[in-house]
Amino acid sequence: MESVKSKILELHEAWDVLGDGLDSFKYGEIHESFVIDLIADYCVERGYEVEGFPIKKRELAKGNNSYNEDYFCEARYVKYLDILATTYEDVLELMYFYSSTFWLEHFDDKEKYKNRLMDYISCDVYEIEF
Repeated sequence: MESVKSKILELHEAWDVLGDGLDSFKYGEIHESFVIDLIADYCVERGYEVEGFPIKKRELAKGNNSYNEDYFCEARYVKYLDILATTYEDVLELMYFYSSTFWLEHFDDKEKYKNRLMDYISCDVYEIEF
């Protein structure tokens, strides 16, 4: 977990120096997608799944065209991580670390953060299925 946090800090340093223009916004999104990938990889290494996503779904994708690369989009991974963060303490720690590092002014309490995730999940703000 510490190595993931260290990589998040490295990505934050690069993200933090970006300006306010449109190009900076696009590069910022790229940095944030790298963080999502890092945390998702951590979860997959531990075998964490939500309704078979992403491990079993990747296996199904090998012989089924309905699970193309568009299926494995960032929005689905964000939902996956948010659900895992309400279930696994280590994932909550990484997601909270990421969020409070990148947006310190918005995330200052881990329990409130978890409650916010639970609200997002119960309201299905993601509008995407597994």
